[in-house]
Amino acid sequence: MNEASEPTAPDRIECPAARDASVKMFIFAAMMIGFAAYTIYDHYILGNYAKPDPYELNPYLKYLFNHYLPFVLIPPGLVALVYGIVLLRRKLVADAEGIGYAGKDRIAWSDVTKIDATVLASKRILYLYHGQDGKTTLDEYYLQNFRDLVAFLDRHVPAKRIVRSTGD
Repeated sequence: MNEASEPTAPDRIECPAARDASVKMFIFAAMMIGFAAYTIYDHYILGNYAKPDPYELNPYLKYLFNHYLPFVLIPPGLVALVYGIVLLRRKLVADAEGIGYAGKDRIAWSDVTKIDATVLASKRILYLYHGQDGKTTLDEYYLQNFRDLVAFLDRHVPAKRIVRSTGD
């Protein structure tokens, strides 16, 4: 084969966020906010579970449960919703200069001290060590185009800085 027919290696890799983690957060948020909305409707709008005599334990506990449950469920539901949106909007960019998430500080290739690929085969995770004590985790669960990213890292980081397991 001649040089013209061989595919050229890309000079930039973009890894958008994988959808699995954000979908799980959205499901959790929908469960929390949905159950809180049902409790608000049932307790406050329909007027079920009126305040009973405090000496009747079970009816009083039902009242307390339905009265305070929305205040307990809405905050974690909103946090999960925001975290799901943040996970969905993240994008990892690697180019000839370095690697980093879009909008964040980038790590120059010269700053990379070691890449730990010991669990790459089993868990599809890379640990990127940089600077004095910086560590960045690259996980296939959170990133699309992970195989292209691993190949890109192999081209831009010297082989002596990559620690592989004995099975690789």
